[in-house]
Amino acid sequence: MSDSRQIEAPQVGAAARWLLPSLGSFCLLLVAYLLLVNSWRFLLDSDTGWHIRAGDLIRQTRAVPRHDDFSFTMSGHEWFAWEWLADALMSAATQVGGLAGVVGGAILLLCASYAALYRLMVARRADPLVACGLTVFAACASIVHWLARPHLFSIALMVAWYAMAESYRRRRTRWIFATPLLVALWANLHGGFVVIFPMLVIYAAGEALEFAGRGGWKRPEWRQAVATYGGVGLFSALAALATPYTFRLYGHLWRYLTDRELLAKIQEFQSPDFHSADGKLIEVLLLLAAVAAVLAVRDRRFVEVGLLLLWSHLTLQSERHVTLAAMVMTPIIAERLSLALRAAAESAAPGEKAARWWRAIVAWYRGILAIDRQLTGALVYVAVAVLLVAVTGSRWADRLLHPRFDPQRFPVAAADFIATAQLGGRPYAHDQYGGYLIYRLYPQVKVFVDGRSDFYRQGPVLDDAQQIATLKPSWAELLEKYDVRWMLLRRDEPLGQLAQAGGRWLSIYRDGTAQVLIKNSGQSSITSEK
Repeated sequence: MSDSRQIEAPQVGAAARWLLPSLGSFCLLLVAYLLLVNSWRFLLDSDTGWHIRAGDLIRQTRAVPRHDDFSFTMSGHEWFAWEWLADALMSAATQVGGLAGVVGGAILLLCASYAALYRLMVARRADPLVACGLTVFAACASIVHWLARPHLFSIALMVAWYAMAESYRRRRTRWIFATPLLVALWANLHGGFVVIFPMLVIYAAGEALEFAGRGGWKRPEWRQAVATYGGVGLFSALAALATPYTFRLYGHLWRYLTDRELLAKIQEFQSPDFHSADGKLIEVLLLLAAVAAVLAVRDRRFVEVGLLLLWSHLTLQSERHVTLAAMVMTPIIAERLSLALRAAAESAAPGEKAARWWRAIVAWYRGILAIDRQLTGALVYVAVAVLLVAVTGSRWADRLLHPRFDPQRFPVAAADFIATAQLGGRPYAHDQYGGYLIYRLYPQVKVFVDGRSDFYRQGPVLDDAQQIATLKPSWAELLEKYDVRWMLLRRDEPLGQLAQAGGRWLSIYRDGTAQVLIKNSGQSSITSEK
């Protein structure tokens, strides 16, 4: 195992430092491979569609939308487009490269995030092999939320802020004072910035306990550290007001994130399913975190203990938190495991002959790491970035990036039919189809509901949509209430069967994924069956 002792190694030439691959660049290649193999996942959520169209509006009007224009059920109601900057960036990526631009941009952002995660682990003196393994593991554990949505910006910004906080804690650098600037940017991209505030509390309390544990309670350094964390938190809270919604953003986020009834209806806010493959990866992450927490308590590293407890709790509470939890927890795990492995390696007492072999292996490994520390791996990093950009605009994009909404999951052909038939009037479709309709047919079609659950919660729409979808006794009355003229449903959705059985609705289109029903006026002659 590597340690802090300097090992003499051949000096690498200046050109070789930049051209030869490093262990970190090899780690990036593994992560890039995972991202490309799973590129089909990035468009599994139709929320991507309305984010792109919201960005289109922002770029066209040069203003952040204040009121809804996507639905007919809540048209004109106040809408907090609090991820407006991410929406605008997604719109720009679409203009440049279509959906391939969105997927390619998401992959490039995640490559940068995981490369930075590896560097953060190594900076904390984690063994490079351990750091590489845990970086790849962090990527695997987060696959469940590899979706082309604004939360990907939070992954990158969390790594950046975490590095700043640790740089202050360990070396008292000034990077932490850039936190308010980072938060001002973050608050316009995604609401994940709020989590740094409890993390700053943990840093302050943990450092105070660590000083006390070392008998340094009377020293002024701990008060200065606590004051720094407090001041950074205060100015960061003020910096987050630099959004179009100023202080009202906090109120909106608070109402959204504390609405238990609403969150209980959203799948990604549910606790992990430990029977699934994704859930088992999260289970391993939590088990490793528990081991790291025990080792941290032994070494009186209370900041690490607090961070592990916070993110374990958040992950158990909601599966969607795993993407950020992996970025915070794996560097701690890597550091604690590396220290434990070094101690085990140095305390091993094999026989005399075996000891010589063991010492030779350890010396060889340390020599390899001494060479690796001289390599930047820059050529590989640049090559990965250039290749991703090149693929996005090439004929290989369709094969490697899968830049399309899955026609087995979304009503792709049905949307073509609706556009050709020029169906008029108000439609009903569930939220996932609604988001796709916004992407495909806005502004010609205004939807019943889409994935903006925080917005629709202001009125009765979410509850009414649930009543219709689950065929409650009032379903037909609700369709009349909203003057629905046609419905876009899944092919075998019970609502479609019941609506047709009553004779008031006719099927005018049906394929392997979806069906379109129109209200029976006795005049419909449009039909299509696939």
